[in-house]
Amino acid sequence: MTTEAGAGGRRLQPGHWLLIGIVVLLVGVAAFVVLRRGDADPTAADPGDTPSATAGTSTPPRADCEPQVTATGIDAAGVAYGFVYRSRCDQVVRELKFRVTALDADSNPIGGVTEGTASGGVLFPGGELAAAGELQNPTKAKVSGIQVTVTGYGAYPPGDFSGWTQPEVVSLAQSKPGAQGFTDITGLLRSTQPGVPVCIAEFVLIMRDTGDKILYTQAETTSEASRPTPSFSVPPVPGADLAHTTIYAPQRPRTATPPAAGVACDGS
Repeated sequence: MTTEAGAGGRRLQPGHWLLIGIVVLLVGVAAFVVLRRGDADPTAADPGDTPSATAGTSTPPRADCEPQVTATGIDAAGVAYGFVYRSRCDQVVRELKFRVTALDADSNPIGGVTEGTASGGVLFPGGELAAAGELQNPTKAKVSGIQVTVTGYGAYPPGDFSGWTQPEVVSLAQSKPGAQGFTDITGLLRSTQPGVPVCIAEFVLIMRDTGDKILYTQAETTSEASRPTPSFSVPPVPGADLAHTTIYAPQRPRTATPPAAGVACDGS
């Protein structure tokens, strides 16, 4: 039997109809698979669903914002250490973490001395701060120096800190030695915006000689919210020069609220 197909009177054989049916079936199956794939496994994400960076911070932090460690020092016992770090970019750097490694005379790490950790303050563009602490040296190994490595930080736009002030300690004075040879080193706290709250986490004393070599370091923590007065009692430090001595005042936020324009460090 033959079947009419088209206005020209051409006739298709039964085998032709079978072939056409198979092709139609295959096309329908392919279309179904494509539609199902579009529902279950999208090949491109909706731009509106793309996670955005946390407001106010670089993700990841800019490499050029990693602070530069400009000076390090260790005491004669190889325990107390201190170091100075400086801003290298146009952002405000905070949440700073450091690792401190003891070194021998050949600048190799000493296995018997436990690595130290230190936290940094809020570092403004062009600013300089310091940290001090102690190493655990149970074997009494000879420590000739330290290596300081930045292990973490965040970089933020300066506008987020427009409500902050930047403190500094000026007018350092040193008392006469007491009966045990100890002296008191004090200073006056000054800030760029008088009357604005300061959130000083600690004061850090860095004593140097006339060649700017660090000879003695000490840190004093403080929880006072309003203008604490720095004061250090120090033993005799041969070679130390008051003109080359600095008291740093690193700040840290007193609230868990992220920094925001016009908000002071205490969240007010």
